[in-house]
Amino acid sequence: MAGSGTSAPNTALDPIQVEILRHAFLAAAEEMKINLGRTAYNPIIYEVLDYSCGIFDRHCRTIAQADGLPGFLGHLGLAVRRVVDDVGEDRLRAGDIYLINDPYEQGTHVNDVTTVEPVFHDEELMAFVVTRAHWLDIGAIAPGGSIETTDIVQEGLWLRSIRLYEEGVLNESVWRMIEYNIRYQKSMLGDLRAQVASSRTGALRMREIVSRHGAGAVDGAIEEIIRQSEERARAGVRAMHDGVYEAEGQLDDDCLGNGPLHIKVRVTVEGDEVLVDLGGTGPMNVGPVNAPLPATLCCCRIALKAFTNPHGPATEGDFAPLRVTAPEGSMVAAVYPAPTFVISSLSIILIDLVARAMAQAIPGHAMGGHYGNLAAYTLFGDDPDTGALYIQQEPLYGGWGATADRDGENALIVMVNGDCRVLPAETLEARFPLRMERYELRQDSGGPGRQRGGLGTIRDLRPLRHQSHLMALNDRSVDPPWGIDGGRPAAHCVAVLDVDGPEPITIGKAQGRPIPAGMVVSLRTGGGGGYGDPLERATAAVLGDVLAGYVSVEAAERDYGVVIDPLALTIDRTATQRLREQGRRT
Repeated sequence: MAGSGTSAPNTALDPIQVEILRHAFLAAAEEMKINLGRTAYNPIIYEVLDYSCGIFDRHCRTIAQADGLPGFLGHLGLAVRRVVDDVGEDRLRAGDIYLINDPYEQGTHVNDVTTVEPVFHDEELMAFVVTRAHWLDIGAIAPGGSIETTDIVQEGLWLRSIRLYEEGVLNESVWRMIEYNIRYQKSMLGDLRAQVASSRTGALRMREIVSRHGAGAVDGAIEEIIRQSEERARAGVRAMHDGVYEAEGQLDDDCLGNGPLHIKVRVTVEGDEVLVDLGGTGPMNVGPVNAPLPATLCCCRIALKAFTNPHGPATEGDFAPLRVTAPEGSMVAAVYPAPTFVISSLSIILIDLVARAMAQAIPGHAMGGHYGNLAAYTLFGDDPDTGALYIQQEPLYGGWGATADRDGENALIVMVNGDCRVLPAETLEARFPLRMERYELRQDSGGPGRQRGGLGTIRDLRPLRHQSHLMALNDRSVDPPWGIDGGRPAAHCVAVLDVDGPEPITIGKAQGRPIPAGMVVSLRTGGGGGYGDPLERATAAVLGDVLAGYVSVEAAERDYGVVIDPLALTIDRTATQRLREQGRRT
């Protein structure tokens, strides 16, 4: 399986012009992102940043993508390829915009709608500009989507290579079809208009770039940019130790009570190539925890780039060393009619597992598991002031795993979501009939270790003057975020209902659960796994954690063997030494 390496650089190209064009492509993608965010109607886009923009060459290869979601990094080009194959390159015209959200072709659930616009120069196809944004509603069986679907049709409008604009003219029939098959119409169609505006911006910038530099120079620069990325990626793989590395984990269930769901990853590193084999993973699930092969490919690409060229802009060349195999019809190569609404749960643990296996090929790069859960929630209902439907949806931050030389990071977004943010309290309370009662780090959620895992968060919300409904998507109670080299697992994500009542209720998943006016929903995310024996953590570091509120006095004694006076907040050295010696003997 030895790689063939990369082609030689084109010495006829001006390296300065290549760099100018590289940054011109990136600037065009970033401008697309800015315009989409500034004109979108829903906070899931303009605040949470659940969207992405990219530029692709005439061969559907990634040449530039705005910073954003890694989860959209590896398969936007597959959506472009599907549109081209469905429509035919000879039928593409300047001003066309196509829609696609087919999970089996583009690798995300139907709520992620992609626009694809071809770009022409002197009637010659030069590139494609692409946007993808999360739609809060796309006509599923419940507002915002449902975690209880059993086939793809229940998940909403299923679009594949639908022409929304033909040579710059809106197809009114397609617009009406969308309008009358979704809830939350005004704001959703506003988001679609924002995607169109973003696409038009990107197409304009690409035409300007080609006009200024010439089609030949642009084509040559694209080839060189991709070649350089491939060269860096292969060099990164050659720096790994050849071998076969494995990792496995579990999700709780498929949202319908079937589980646990076992995932096994085998990574083979040989020369400058990497093979990821998922042959040990189970069949498609009845519930919506399924990933078509494009999603699985994307997860493996994210992990590879993290180890080979994490800081460089992404192009198609970054993924050249990678091959992925998975049995068709498995949960990681799902086919019609498998539901995919909760594709993220599977994608997140898959990235974590591929990274865990790959890290074994690079000594010193192992990291405890991160909270590994989208920890997404939806609250929906009728606004008591307007009577109109509202849908509030967002992913939440959690803890990341510790490494050999540092504690895990607190309150970062999950690996698949990159730059996504949670809503500020001010935006949430201004837009929705909800009050944020509390937002803080979750004490004792990080996995104990010589290096402590990062902490999750607690986010308490209270519906005001109306009954809301909750969709909660928490997992990893069966297989919590793992520790490394003696480090312990972290807490997993949960939701706690009626925290003010006499008997609070802890849940993992829920679909449309009624939340009476005034009841607090406490959304608590997991932490990151620890690294190394907790009894080897410096006592001063444990005391510092207690003083910072990261670790309780009780957990300091129970998990780290450090006895701290709860009033004076000082270490009892004698009791600590005795307790740690006793712990090491056992």
